[in-house]
Amino acid sequence: MPRKGIDKFVVVRDKEIATHLVPGVFPAGRQAEWSAQNRTVTFTVHPLTNGVAMAVAGKEPRERLAKDIRVYEQDQRVYVCSMVPVPDERLPFINDTHAVFTSLQNIMDASSQDNEAVGIDGLLRMSALYREAMLRQVRVLQDARVVSEFISGEIDVFQSMHAVWHLLEIIYLSTNMPGLSTSVVPFYMEWLNFNFPSPLAEDGQSIIDGGGDADSLAKNADLWPYLQKLALRGHVTTLANMLERVAPSQELSAAASRWARELAKTSREMPLGSDEETTGSFNARWRQWNGELQNMATAIGSLLDVSDTQSGDAALSSLYTIVDIMRGDADAGSAAGETWQDVLGAILLYSEPTAQADRLPGLAHIVLEQFQTGDST
Repeated sequence: MPRKGIDKFVVVRDKEIATHLVPGVFPAGRQAEWSAQNRTVTFTVHPLTNGVAMAVAGKEPRERLAKDIRVYEQDQRVYVCSMVPVPDERLPFINDTHAVFTSLQNIMDASSQDNEAVGIDGLLRMSALYREAMLRQVRVLQDARVVSEFISGEIDVFQSMHAVWHLLEIIYLSTNMPGLSTSVVPFYMEWLNFNFPSPLAEDGQSIIDGGGDADSLAKNADLWPYLQKLALRGHVTTLANMLERVAPSQELSAAASRWARELAKTSREMPLGSDEETTGSFNARWRQWNGELQNMATAIGSLLDVSDTQSGDAALSSLYTIVDIMRGDADAGSAAGETWQDVLGAILLYSEPTAQADRLPGLAHIVLEQFQTGDST
């Protein structure tokens, strides 16, 4: 059975789009009153431009009015509008978003006696439709015959709009769904990897194309930075697969091969929360898993001089860095992260896996301050 409100949310796309002035010429709900009091809107279109001047004035001259009709002086405010031509490429976005907006208004108008007619489900669906329109506009712009500097800027604008909207959707809607875990972490990581797709797929394919056997992988200078990115973004299954693939290499030391296999195994065992599990039970499993990583970091650290990683076992040093990231070391995450979004994701994923949405502003403020001052500690 569909949840309440979902089946009512039907988008009907109109051919015409209404334009409104903000603030409005008439105060809300006063149109009929002003009309009865001899007030109307006058406008003048400039003959050479798309400009329109609008003002409130009397409908009839004073001398034509009966003495018992109250007369108002002409409003001194003049509204100047500019009609900007809309490119054909923008029309799908305008039509889609306007249709979503008017559909929501119609639902709200029809459900004045039923406050649950829309609900979180309906709002979430509306938000998804808005985001779909933004992404569709990005694809339209990317498919343009000539991607000019202006179009490139438009693509950046719409991608940024989507990222901001998506994050707000997570904070105010996704994490407030009844009966679901309120942890913001899985939602944030989905947001991060969708809106800021670090070239992980391209990096991985490039590394495999350079030789997929264990020895070729071990010799590839891009392998270990790639594995650090995987850890930072929470792609622990892919990380485990790659570690298992490179571990048999004769190019690695015995210690590096051993700990590559151990880290692959531990990565696969990373605890994941569920709606059926209590927070206390999850935290207990998480502490146990984190303790294993702490022990691993201690063991690997004892095998190398971490203050001089360049002259030691490079593979083992890289494994140490990955373990540091995954055990929640702030310095390791900050050093490996290329953007503040990366660092915030690592903090949430490995240090505060049960954080709720209201924790995001405080953590983001701390991370942003680090990036602004250049301090990654």
